[in-house]
Parts: sequence; C-alpha cells; structure tokens
Amino acid sequence: LILKPFRTDDFVAKLYFETSRFTALQYQWQVRARINDNIPHPHTTAIRSLSYQLVLKSKISQTMDLKFFILKGPHGDPSTSQIQPIIYHHEFNQNNTETEYLKLPISSQECNRMLSSSSISFRLLMVQLDKP
Repeated sequence: LILKPFRTDDFVAKLYFETSRFTALQYQWQVRARINDNIPHPHTTAIRSLSYQLVLKSKISQTMDLKFFILKGPHGDPSTSQIQPIIYHHEFNQNNTETEYLKLPISSQECNRMLSSSSISFRLLMVQLDKP
C-alpha cells in the first residue's frame, strides 16, 4: 500500500496521509495517517512520529474481529526501514468502523526520512478472527 500526502483546507493547512481504497477479506478498507498526533505545529519540533488508522469503508451486518500490523514496504531501502511490528486488535461493527490512531513503531529519524519522500510504501497484514 502507498500513503500519499494531502493537506486540509484549514487556514493553517495540516498535512495528513491516505491510501486509496483497497479490498481485503472481501471488504473495502483505507488507511489514514497523521504526524505527531495532529498537534497544531508539527514543523516546530524535531521529534516526529506517525500514527495510523485502519478504516472499514464497506457496510457490515455483523461484528468482525481483526488483528493487524504494518511492515516495511517492498520499495523501501532495507537498511533504513526499521518498522518494529506491533500487532493491534480491533472489533469492527456497524457503529465502529475506524480504529483509534495507533503509533507507527519507528524512530524519529526514520519518521523524518519517510516524511521527506513523496509517498510512504508499506505492507498491512490483516487476520480475521473466528468467533468461538
């Protein structure tokens, strides 16, 4: 997947990232990301972080239990992409189609390297859990 940069229409534009919609597990999804948990002026700090959110775009009729994590993308430099995978768990339902913003486990230097590129390439692994 590829996160592409966008800017809000606010007076002071904020940078955010989104993927295009993609299909996985027979549903439509999207990933969103933001810098430093959306603080007002992220450019004034040298310590930066990225947080991401998994969004279910399809309508569902029953609860879906999901575990997911992010790995480095296929087009990144292997010596610079240091994503330490953290497995997250979320239960999607009709009223809860978005996860909280979750920290991308990278260093501040790696975050700056990613932000300097025109897009951010990554892999998202998702596993649907069966209900007992």
